[in-house]
Amino acid sequence: MDAASITAVFTAAATATHWTRTNLGLTTVVTTGGYRYTVRLPKDSGKAFIAGRDGYAGDELLNVEATWGQTLPIVDAAMAATRI
Repeated sequence: MDAASITAVFTAAATATHWTRTNLGLTTVVTTGGYRYTVRLPKDSGKAFIAGRDGYAGDELLNVEATWGQTLPIVDAAMAATRI
């Protein structure tokens, strides 16, 4: 993945309003550039990462880690969306 696509995915995740709790951590799906990307926050701790994408050609497993600067707004979005 190129840097612009990675930035676009993490930016979209930072504004996501729907997050799901799984045994792997908080997960959201964002759409950008014709793909649906799965972005996950690890269950224990650590940086957000792109776990995979799917599109017209099929599914692709990924493991693209965010920087801490990208992770913090994603954590804020996830916490706001899952707050009871």
